[in-house]
Amino acid sequence: MATVQLQKEEKRILYVDDEEGLALLGQEFLGDLGYEVVSLFGSKEALAEFENSDSQFDMLVTDESMPYMSGIELAQKVYQLSPQTPVILCSGHLLTMEEPGMERTNIVAVLLKTDVCLKLPDLLEKYL
Repeated sequence: MATVQLQKEEKRILYVDDEEGLALLGQEFLGDLGYEVVSLFGSKEALAEFENSDSQFDMLVTDESMPYMSGIELAQKVYQLSPQTPVILCSGHLLTMEEPGMERTNIVAVLLKTDVCLKLPDLLEKYL
């Protein structure tokens, strides 16, 4: 049985940050790398997008600190809907893979927001 590898432009990423400028910057950055990116400005909107049966994403990149629900809480809900979808958590604060609640998610990496441009491309190659 042959496995078909999807090209970058066929990979869809949902990028979520409550700071609109950062979400749009993430969308532009990942788009320049060749990915199809949807950016949203809140966890509530992101969850609604994942609940939409027409939406299929290969990865979620989300901010941790957002109104309504945190990035970890969003990752928990996404895991219930789509357990195969890897999540990268970004934060302005130093977090580890040992944060409370992360055991019920598919968070594969935690990045400082200042490291997103440096480290995210390698993580995308690894998990997509």
